[in-house]
Amino acid sequence: MVEDTTRESAPKAAERDASCISGSAAGVHAGGEVPAVPGDHLAFLLVQLGLHGARRFGERLQPLGLEQRHAGMLIRLAANQGRSQQAIAEMIGVNATRMVFLVDELERLGLVERRRNPADRRSHALYLTDQGLATVDQVRAVTAEHEAEFGAGLTEAQRAQLVSLLRAVAEEQGLHPRGMPGSAPLPG
Repeated sequence: MVEDTTRESAPKAAERDASCISGSAAGVHAGGEVPAVPGDHLAFLLVQLGLHGARRFGERLQPLGLEQRHAGMLIRLAANQGRSQQAIAEMIGVNATRMVFLVDELERLGLVERRRNPADRRSHALYLTDQGLATVDQVRAVTAEHEAEFGAGLTEAQRAQLVSLLRAVAEEQGLHPRGMPGSAPLPG
């Protein structure tokens, strides 16, 4: 059996990380600075958790034949049926081109239909089909399961505090409160 010498053993990695944190000679930069461990940085943790959460949510949606963007759009559309495609795009912070592409995908899946807006024949109102309504129920169940697992180690008070703090960070960063993940910050 050949030993893989390219990987650092877990104890050696832990020792290296500990030395960086404690400031031992191996972990101290010139000038006496102790390098910060990425796990101590807010942005690093948010990216790490965001990618993990998105991956897990995507895995949960796979049996439904959906991607995260489909689920997000279906949930938002369920609360705004009959509104114009443009109005929904503006509400969730998605540009017109991306919105057309997303609605086209949902239409091909048989979940959404465009109908001529009787008040403005130049625009289309969006509606969920019967299959779309049933799928929204499935997405809500998957979302509840994901939400329950994602913060399972937190008390209700901790969860509420974390959500409140993250909302404050999102607002400070100019993110749309009802926006889709990946949407550009609000102009400001």
